Amino acid sequence: MRIGIMGGTFDPIHYGHLNSAEEIAEVFKMDRVIFIPAFIPPHKKKEKVTDGYHRLMMTMLATLSNPRFTVSTIEIERDGYSYTIDTVNELRNSFNKGSAKNKFYFIVGVDAFKEIFTWKDSVRLLKNCDFIVTTRPGYKVDDLFNVLNDAAAKKYRNVKFKIDRKNPFGKSPRLYIIGSKHFIYPVETTALDISSTDIRRRVKSGMTVKYLLPEFVEEYINKNRLYK
Repeated sequence: MRIGIMGGTFDPIHYGHLNSAEEIAEVFKMDRVIFIPAFIPPHKKKEKVTDGYHRLMMTMLATLSNPRFTVSTIEIERDGYSYTIDTVNELRNSFNKGSAKNKFYFIVGVDAFKEIFTWKDSVRLLKNCDFIVTTRPGYKVDDLFNVLNDAAAKKYRNVKFKIDRKNPFGKSPRLYIIGSKHFIYPVETTALDISSTDIRRRVKSGMTVKYLLPEFVEEYINKNRLYK
């Protein structure tokens, strides 16, 4: 199976998350996309994050109607900081028991991916998992290539990226670390200018959030008086 992994705070989940996941699943012919709400996102240590139970419930409600989407509780149940390397290893061990072999793709936005070398065990992660990096219209792969090589050079002497123009999933080139069998796939998805931060601000101000996120999620927010 081809399995997409979509991690995030999902505070709250919205149509931007869902649309990106659906478009990527179609392009990469994925059998499943697993949404994984983080318990404590390492990059948001100083920010107030809504209780994990509420974020998990909203993610479940948002994905119910899509048979290809599922939700995992592994980071919520793990407690502590939610590190991608731990999640990928746990999923691989869980899905690849016995003779089953599955292909995993971690889905992340380009701005977050530029900071990959601040993640826990980032080099080991890049050499053990494929990444799908969602970009904005007009974004150039060469820009990401240069950013990654510059960032790697500052921390790791032997880590260098290369461009591979033989991408089986599209015309856009893919990237990889020399010596790795895993790839980074920059993918342009439909630009929906929606953010969880703006949704929280709108709810707090009494403004409408209709058509920014699924109706079930909107109802859950109102019922539980979140973001007030």
